[in-house]
Amino acid sequence: MFPDRNSYTTFSFSLPLGLLDSQGKLHQEGEMRLATGKDELYLQREPRSLENPAYGTLIMLSRAIVCLGSLSPVAAEDLERLFLVDWQFLRDVYNAINPPEAALSAVGEL
Repeated sequence: MFPDRNSYTTFSFSLPLGLLDSQGKLHQEGEMRLATGKDELYLQREPRSLENPAYGTLIMLSRAIVCLGSLSPVAAEDLERLFLVDWQFLRDVYNAINPPEAALSAVGEL
């Protein structure tokens, strides 16, 4: 019998400051899953990342974040509101749980 898939493919995190949504609600606790090949294929076809490679970081994070507070799914547009310290924190979490070749850089290149 296989272990519960979520027990080894999702990782909890707590943002240092939190995401303030358009209604003024703060979201700090979340879960991120491992990235998949489908995520990478989506990114390579996404017009926003083709026009602006730095936006690719937000797109990959939005696909990998299962939930952030009561936000689920989390859209790249939601992540545009992140404080820089939280954006860097999420990038570090993503890089820690995914293999080195999938790392997100500071400029959004994969």
